[in-house]
Amino acid sequence: MSDAPNTPPSTKPAKPFAEDLLKRLDEVDIDSFNLKQVEEEVMGEKVWIKVLTIPVTMLSLVILTFLGGWISGYIFISFLLSALLIFIIGKMFEGYENQFKWEARQEVERRILETEGEQGLVIHFKPFLPTRFRHLVQCLRKGNSRYIDQYIQAINLLQKKLDKEKFTKAWHLAHPETAPVKPEDTDNNSES
Repeated sequence: MSDAPNTPPSTKPAKPFAEDLLKRLDEVDIDSFNLKQVEEEVMGEKVWIKVLTIPVTMLSLVILTFLGGWISGYIFISFLLSALLIFIIGKMFEGYENQFKWEARQEVERRILETEGEQGLVIHFKPFLPTRFRHLVQCLRKGNSRYIDQYIQAINLLQKKLDKEKFTKAWHLAHPETAPVKPEDTDNNSES
């Protein structure tokens, strides 16, 4: 008797059917990976920060410059100090905005991994993609989705240019267990 705990054997998911892969590919919405759109979704009602940044900055610069010039009598020095103050405040807002960009990127990467699922999607179409996508496929196999732009390009290319019949034939040749059973084969097997 061994002291090792009973561990279930690791089960690898069965190969998906070509028709299922093609259906999943057609259902992918490329717009859901648009970073700008997702950033606006993440910002929600705080999108006003982006819209009002430049007008408020310019108005603040003018007011602070004239106010400082009126108090001190030196308009040029007042302008430099006002510009420095606004620059520092702008950097703080930029950091705040970068936080939203980072959250949007994380959300898009999560959506890519969700689209890929447990069995993967794009990785099965590797033979039908140009070699420039090999890094994307390698990263997706490892569960990494950092190549957002390449992923969008790959999905777009596959949705528009993939010859579905060639893919299905190649898939059935490479994975005969996923090929549909022909009625002739079942008749011959039953007679034996």
